[in-house]
Amino acid sequence: MFVTLAIGNLSAQHNHCGTDEFYHEQIKNNPTLKNLENQFNLESKRLLNATKIEKRATVYTIPVVFHVVHTNGPENISRAQILDQIRILNEDYSYTNANKTALRTQFKGIAGSADIKFVLASIDPNGNCFDGVNRIYSPLGVDMDMNTQKVKNLAYWNYKKYLNIWVVTNITSGSTSTGTVLGYAVFPWMAGTSKDGIVMRQDYVGSIETAANSDGGRTLSHEVGHWFGLLHTFQDGCTGGDQCDDTPPVNGTFTNASCPANGNSCNNDVPDLPDMWENYMDYSNGKCMAAFTLNQIARMRYFATQSPRNSLITAANLIATGVSTSAVAPVANFTASATTICAGQSITFSDLSCKGAPTIRSWTLTGSSTPSSTQVNPVVVYQTPGVYSVSLMAQNSYGSNTNTKTGYINVLPSIGKDVPYFEEGFEGVDPISNSTLSHFSPADSRFQITSSASYKGTKSFVAPITTGSVGGNIYSFTTQSMDITKIPASSAPKFTFYLSYALSAVDISEVARIYASTDCGATFKQIWERSGTGLSYSVSAPYTNNFVPTLETQWKRFGIGSLSSIGYGTAANVIFRIDVLSAGGNPVYIDNINLSQYYAGINNIAKENIDLTLYPNPAKGKATLKLNNTVPSNQCKITLIDMSGRSVSLIYEGHLTEGKQEFEITHPNNESFGLYIVSIETEFGTVSQPLIFSAE
Repeated sequence: MFVTLAIGNLSAQHNHCGTDEFYHEQIKNNPTLKNLENQFNLESKRLLNATKIEKRATVYTIPVVFHVVHTNGPENISRAQILDQIRILNEDYSYTNANKTALRTQFKGIAGSADIKFVLASIDPNGNCFDGVNRIYSPLGVDMDMNTQKVKNLAYWNYKKYLNIWVVTNITSGSTSTGTVLGYAVFPWMAGTSKDGIVMRQDYVGSIETAANSDGGRTLSHEVGHWFGLLHTFQDGCTGGDQCDDTPPVNGTFTNASCPANGNSCNNDVPDLPDMWENYMDYSNGKCMAAFTLNQIARMRYFATQSPRNSLITAANLIATGVSTSAVAPVANFTASATTICAGQSITFSDLSCKGAPTIRSWTLTGSSTPSSTQVNPVVVYQTPGVYSVSLMAQNSYGSNTNTKTGYINVLPSIGKDVPYFEEGFEGVDPISNSTLSHFSPADSRFQITSSASYKGTKSFVAPITTGSVGGNIYSFTTQSMDITKIPASSAPKFTFYLSYALSAVDISEVARIYASTDCGATFKQIWERSGTGLSYSVSAPYTNNFVPTLETQWKRFGIGSLSSIGYGTAANVIFRIDVLSAGGNPVYIDNINLSQYYAGINNIAKENIDLTLYPNPAKGKATLKLNNTVPSNQCKITLIDMSGRSVSLIYEGHLTEGKQEFEITHPNNESFGLYIVSIETEFGTVSQPLIFSAE
């Protein structure tokens, strides 16, 4: 049986629970599971004895692994956020949570500590040290379907050794009910017949960062209760029951969503007690949750020792998973709070050595303000840009071990590269090779330079999506860090580019997004998105497979026309990221990426190759373009462009020799007077200059 949870301001959000839906489906497919559940319930009921509970001395420890399934988005939550959730779990299950003081008087005598502890495992199934967080790049992380559970196939560790917790973006149940499923767990009697563990939405793990506005981390406290065999307090309403006699019955699912002070939805219990909305297994607001009852605790501890996963808490397993150390030399391992930072920022290093407990540590932190340290978790500052290695030697009386991570820390300048104008047209040196652009996605889903299509020149950048392929991959790249304060603020700094795309079907569409980072790539904020006909080169473009643009009219200019309007107009350190989310539709082509006071196609670059003069300017009818070209070009095109980006006159196209040349520019008939741009495009780049035509 599976249990789903949707808590935290439930009545307002109409979040729903998939418990009954999934429960009936599982029983229908395997009716013998109901018999197994009944057997466990009968035995656990027999052992529920509050007096025995209060005399227990053993603390059960559970090794935990978080499988963070992500596509480099916010669902790739930090280790700090996961540690925050572990803290909350341990407080709730040891009854040391701060809000237990708000527990109403009539319930203080039946609440207590479960004496259950949760620790991130530090040894993986292959015997290697790790930090307890298994990160998996996969498009399946976007959505966990409760009916197929495909995400679990990406990583499933032995349920008899680890509590698996999968972190995903969304969870769908197939139900027609509206709302949001925040998590679900597998009951202990199902552990041997299903992929055992808990699935969580990333924005409800812990209480910080992406979960800062959630329920204070109580969703997982609730889900772990289910994983230990607890039912909802409102199970089957007033006449049902949760197999625990000391939890007052509750009439309905969302009865206590707002934690009513005197709520008492059932009067058939003896003595007649109000609803215990402080219970972790109700659907009350997470901030109200504060306790488990003694019967619930006894039931959880019974399942910890008697269910198919009872090997989790054994001393041998705690050593095997790194929760406990043994009498051996340590294996050095460590992690950093960040591996890419701006110069002047600090990094916290955490010793994660496993197997044997270190008594001596020696850190080598090249390039930092503290080149060496003997602290457990040193905090150091990097002032100088560069790429640095980190080494840790861990030692105890049985021996020592050293772990060196080469090129582990990337320190970027606190001020980005001066960019009064920037354009990448993919015609010259590969921008990836000179770090003008950098891949942000794995090797199997990366943009590629292609000569099959271009807006200008002969090449462009393409997300090589094939029609009919499996969707979900994200193709992603970033720009270098740039200082755009040199772009005149009065000209509204712009980040724009040309993109070509066509739909393959009415219900299939790729998605393009722009992100920006002002902390050297540590975090990104989405600032733009297009999909469907909004991304296609035309709303009336015919559906096509494996689209390749062949006409200039099949390209559209996209991007941010005013970075100032979204708070980036004076950014001294900004990195832009472009993502394309595949739906198995068509390739997405990008060309002429431009950051300047001009829109893409109206740009300034390659002035080291071409020096130009326009005179007179303003001009009345005619002007002269004088060029001094230092590099000959086989593909030169000189055009006159209006301020909408439309080409209104072709001045010259062909070979451009080295040296000085002149061209005559005439105001085109039937065009208005005012500001134009003279653009000279070659295979090496583009250079442009404004030209004003005034009336006679």
